[in-house]
Amino acid sequence: MSRELSLYEAMGGTYTKLDGILYPDISIEEIKPDGDFVITNADIGKYGLLWISYMNENQPDRYYHHMRMGLLYSKAQEVNEEAYEMLDRIMNQYLAKHKPKDKHSTIEMWKIREQAKRLAEEVIYGEIVYQYR
Repeated sequence: MSRELSLYEAMGGTYTKLDGILYPDISIEEIKPDGDFVITNADIGKYGLLWISYMNENQPDRYYHHMRMGLLYSKAQEVNEEAYEMLDRIMNQYLAKHKPKDKHSTIEMWKIREQAKRLAEEVIYGEIVYQYR
């Protein structure tokens, strides 16, 4: 029994199977300062994508400058890494200060973790994502 190719596969795309899940092999072309093309598998993540969107909408000149220089995705990757480091740090600080009254209550612990995440993301958006780099 043969299966039908997906649109992505029909266009020449490939997948990598990891833990029973197929992930598309996506690479990004960047231009080095010397003019060479480099194909990278950039993991720009949630905050990197938000930063790219912010730059495109609010700082189009700088966005296109980063695109021309081939630095957009590497900058987005840096933003994503910095944001996740800050997220972990702020959440750990919040959780250290706000202990649950009943440490066996899953719902209470979930509520505290969600509040910590919301607080951390608010700071991350203001200080990291919605800034020019």
